[in-house]
Amino acid sequence: MDSEAKNYELAYLLSPSLTEGETLGIAGKLSAVIEGEKGAIRRVETAKKRRLAYAVKKERNAYFGWTTFAALPAAIASIDKKTKEMSVLRHLVVEEEIETRRPLLRTYDAGAGRAIPAAGPQTPAVPREQEDAGEKLDFEALDKKLEEILGK
Repeated sequence: MDSEAKNYELAYLLSPSLTEGETLGIAGKLSAVIEGEKGAIRRVETAKKRRLAYAVKKERNAYFGWTTFAALPAAIASIDKKTKEMSVLRHLVVEEEIETRRPLLRTYDAGAGRAIPAAGPQTPAVPREQEDAGEKLDFEALDKKLEEILGK
């Protein structure tokens, strides 16, 4: 069994019929549950009302809040179970992974049917040779071309 505490995030949705005070109370109860399982609260984000992308338990709006904390992996099942017993529409507990390097973005080439690694953020939009050669963009010509294309 793993005896080292790990970082987790608990995200939750609360009913939109609750008042602001009630949402704060539930957030406090969630923090108490985590601390009851020997977890250490790192950050609590106040629940804010949001429009949901899809209905959750027939609700189109909900209060969304999250808490980050450190706890032993064995305590997560208990935290999850106790959260289900509260008036929470939906919740999710995930382990936070600390990103040590920035991931590269990928684009998809439909013709080739494969992902193409994107160039790093250092790649300029205009090749350096053209930029150094003194080639300047003529904004008036660009505006005329856009008007021509748009039919204005």
